[in-house]
Amino acid sequence: MKKNFHGVFIPKKHLIRIMKIYSLLICITIAKLFSSTTYSQNISIHLDKVTLQNAIKEIEGKSEYHFFYNNNLIDISKKVSLKAKNERIEKILRELLSDTNINFKIYKNQIVLFPKNVKSTGQTMKNLIDLVAKNSRSSIVVNSPPKKSTVQNKVSGTVISEEGLPLPGVNVVVKNSNKGTLTDFDGKYSLEANIGDTLVFSYVGFTTEEVIINTRTVNITLKADVSDLGEVVVTGYAVQRKSRVTGAAVTVKADLIQGNPRSVIQESLQGSVAGLQIVSGTGQPGVNPDVRIRGTGSFDDDFGDGNDTSAPLYILDGLQVSSATIASINPGDVVNITVLKDAASTSIYGARGANGVIVVTTAKGKAGKTVVRYSTQTGFSSPTVASQFKPLSTPELQELLTEGAINAGFANNQSEALQFIIDNANFNPDVNTDWYDEIIRTGVYTQHDLSISGGGDNTQFFLSGGYFNQEGVVASSDFERMNARLRINHKLNDRIKFDANLSYNKDITNTRPDGGNDENPIRALYRVRSDQSVFNPDGSFNLSFNDEHNPLALAEAETRRDIRHRILGGFNGVFQIAKGLSLQGLVSMNTTVLDEFIRLPATFSDSADFNGIGEQDTDILFDYTARGLIRYTNTFGENHSITAFGGYEVTKSNDKRTDIEVNQILDTFNDLENATQPIEASTRTIRDGINSVFINGEYSFNDTYLISGSLRRDGSSRFSDANQFGTFWSVGLGWNLAKENFMQNQNIFNDLKFRGSYGINGNDNIRRNGFLTTFSTNNYNDLPGFFFQQLGNPDLKWEENKTLDLGLDFSLFNSRIRGTFDWYTRTTDGLLRERQISAVNASLFITENIGEVENSGYEIELNTKNIVSSNGSGFEWDTDLTFSTNKNEVKILDNTESGLPIINGTSIIAVGEDINSFFLPIYAGVDPANGEALWYTDGTRTEVTNNYGDAERAIAGNASPDFYAALRNTFRYKGFTLGFQFYSSWGGNIYDTWGRFTNSDGSRANSPIGNVNRGTFERRWRQPGDVTDVPAFVFGNSQTGESNQASTRFLYDGSYVRLREVELAYTFQPDVISRLSLTNLKMYLKANNLWTYIHDDRLERDPEAGLRGRLDQNIPLVKTIFFGLDLSF
Repeated sequence: MKKNFHGVFIPKKHLIRIMKIYSLLICITIAKLFSSTTYSQNISIHLDKVTLQNAIKEIEGKSEYHFFYNNNLIDISKKVSLKAKNERIEKILRELLSDTNINFKIYKNQIVLFPKNVKSTGQTMKNLIDLVAKNSRSSIVVNSPPKKSTVQNKVSGTVISEEGLPLPGVNVVVKNSNKGTLTDFDGKYSLEANIGDTLVFSYVGFTTEEVIINTRTVNITLKADVSDLGEVVVTGYAVQRKSRVTGAAVTVKADLIQGNPRSVIQESLQGSVAGLQIVSGTGQPGVNPDVRIRGTGSFDDDFGDGNDTSAPLYILDGLQVSSATIASINPGDVVNITVLKDAASTSIYGARGANGVIVVTTAKGKAGKTVVRYSTQTGFSSPTVASQFKPLSTPELQELLTEGAINAGFANNQSEALQFIIDNANFNPDVNTDWYDEIIRTGVYTQHDLSISGGGDNTQFFLSGGYFNQEGVVASSDFERMNARLRINHKLNDRIKFDANLSYNKDITNTRPDGGNDENPIRALYRVRSDQSVFNPDGSFNLSFNDEHNPLALAEAETRRDIRHRILGGFNGVFQIAKGLSLQGLVSMNTTVLDEFIRLPATFSDSADFNGIGEQDTDILFDYTARGLIRYTNTFGENHSITAFGGYEVTKSNDKRTDIEVNQILDTFNDLENATQPIEASTRTIRDGINSVFINGEYSFNDTYLISGSLRRDGSSRFSDANQFGTFWSVGLGWNLAKENFMQNQNIFNDLKFRGSYGINGNDNIRRNGFLTTFSTNNYNDLPGFFFQQLGNPDLKWEENKTLDLGLDFSLFNSRIRGTFDWYTRTTDGLLRERQISAVNASLFITENIGEVENSGYEIELNTKNIVSSNGSGFEWDTDLTFSTNKNEVKILDNTESGLPIINGTSIIAVGEDINSFFLPIYAGVDPANGEALWYTDGTRTEVTNNYGDAERAIAGNASPDFYAALRNTFRYKGFTLGFQFYSSWGGNIYDTWGRFTNSDGSRANSPIGNVNRGTFERRWRQPGDVTDVPAFVFGNSQTGESNQASTRFLYDGSYVRLREVELAYTFQPDVISRLSLTNLKMYLKANNLWTYIHDDRLERDPEAGLRGRLDQNIPLVKTIFFGLDLSF
């Protein structure tokens, strides 16, 4: 059976062979890691009253071990004696140091000596030991202060972190030489080097930096590398050390977000986090994708108000914002994105954390030299599955229509059939228009980002601006964005500091309609025939179409434009009351003004009857947040750490919308004032808010035993007084087995943390004012009146999420292998849904708590450093894997386990089934004898009929994939980087809503005047004995099987694999960029969605069809190839 590949073609048998070879290479690499990172060396030694310093030299000479210690902390002049034959190094050291005040730790081939029971340096020593344990690249060890050199080319300096703390144990190497050293406990170093040499600073947990020497003092600040397990996790309210987190939280690197030609940041996260599902159902520029964290936990947007009730909460620099606000961020401003998935991580957000939380942290200025960064990208885009969109040419259409005329009995041969379709279907064999090439174009993409940052010790600033422009792949569709952001950090004194943030962006979107809209250009591909020309002989648009519009003429004459302005500002102040105790205050505001304008020309569509239609909608949304918080942190002794905070928060929003519609608007004006007939005007204002009090705490004993907990009480205006308040909580436990004393002499595990959490979240992301009875107004005989719009339900309660998560974080072989595993179950009860009621109640529906749904699954994230260069500039190879499953099951409907299913067209919600299940007549294929469609009539799937009315309707599948996964490989050599990512969603079904029209086989009335898709043409039944799934084509409405009706004929397997990203980059070396007066210069060529494998042969659309699994003649997704340049100075 033929399979569908789009892009680079790889035969299935070769693909399997490649996968087997790749798996073998991974296994060999892991085996190599096991064999090369474990030291178990026995030595023989005889020492007689020698100094400890000489004993150390003797051991180093007889083994591969190197010692690391500080002369100021231990006495190496003490005389020792020892005689050992073929003994393990651990036993030798215990005997050697038994009468001293010295302890030791062994990591790989490094031995760290440090004093016993010295409290004043305990934490410093502990940090040093941990760092040496992780530092797999350390090849130069300093046993004592550097000796004086006869060469007077000395370079010295200090290495600190971004927080200003000294970093001991940093590897400082003169590039392309064997000269190097390590920083001491104060972060200081000194070594021999010349002006013009390049120093390489490397340190586990921090990015490697290279600096060209132009002075005898070189101080440097190393930036944290968030890929390390020692990273911090930003939760919005606090910053936690990753090692102390008991919940499921994942931080995404900034470089995975930056440098992508995507109009919204969320799309860049696809495949980067296990349990995070990102699906783009349309290629319309500027449209946000569907986002889910661990499945769908509510009846999505079932209230018809565009509110995605299962979407996660978004936090931007500590502020709660909308998904549209996140989408508008300049990618170059993002430092990292953290995804919080379980109750221990999200319950601090109470009513708004039920569906997970996505926390975005943006850049801020740093003290020191002003840094200017500029990046630019330009590229081109086209549909991902272009070949599948091609409708029939005129010769192919003639073949189909004449065959249909003969099958219908209107003709006996081809010549009679041709004349018949010319007379009865206005067929013109002399015109052959490729409407795909006319409607689909190559889109051009451009992006520019500029930032300036710097400041002094007390005040730092970050200023950025960006411009983004993306043409859609259909005519008259494009997206343009301009944004700017200013962030200032100021330290008033040792006790007071503040952070001010202000941003502005403007989005301009010109759209084309999706779905069944008459103006949809993709719909037109199959409604406009190839025998119809685009232009008349005089060059004007041809408007004489059969029951359809000329899509190019319509796109040129019609206006669909959205303009969105957004201003976001925040002020955050911190007052340090005492050591470890502080007060924090935050105030923020977010204003969005959306201007939507539609002008439908008088010459097209339904607007022709009204001499043109114009619509102007204005939406002004203002919300603010005020928060007061007290925070306490302390360390007791050397091992006990506690962090706690509590606070009060108020969030309010005001949404005012005005809608105006007019008739008789001039075609050439995009303003309503030229219209002569106002038709309708309406306005509405919605206010809501939430007040909260919360507390959170965590305790750590030696980073080994961990406990955390949170408690929050929310009061929401979306519920009546009786149910307005909800209390939400969580508890988390953790145990890092690798920190236990009995694990200190093993060389395999760096981290082995078991964790578990349980908690309850609420969800108030529902229709506003659902507990109130509301009215609306209308006119009758020119008299105003009121009618019930909604019957209120004062008994509405919170939806509650109860989440259990069990996880494991691990790091092996000095972080060469790192990963996480999570198993979870999330039960949402009190599901809210509108229920239809009798019209005698003066309303058609009421909102009620009626159900319960459960999501459960497991997640795997794995990172391997397959090949590591000893100096950071050789060949390196990293692999990242994410794998996720989620099973969704409705447990209760109508508040019982046997509640009646809810059927809505081709969808069904039923107990025991997925919330996104399909309910359809079951298609049985084609009768080989006569080409008519057949249907199963009962659950046994043995009896068939050609009468659609007798077909069995049943649950036929669901839209949820069995799993989704991503595999990324990154190769680096010197300045070159090659990376690629594959993404796959496997399992789940897709239903083509408009397939019954585009897959027409003559059984609908207007089939003679419309085109069909290519699969229908190629697989159709033609003669007795043909075995196929496409019935015979019959001209007119004469198919008894009615195969154009909704059924499983148009249900597909949604499995696919996509080559999502490919990048080839080159970062210029320091000696080159220094001659250009730059600090960084990078060039890259990148491609997105370059190749797609579609598992179901019959599917002729991109399989990424949205979370509900429905194709609706959407604007096609695109693949993009572009060039980029990054530089800074």
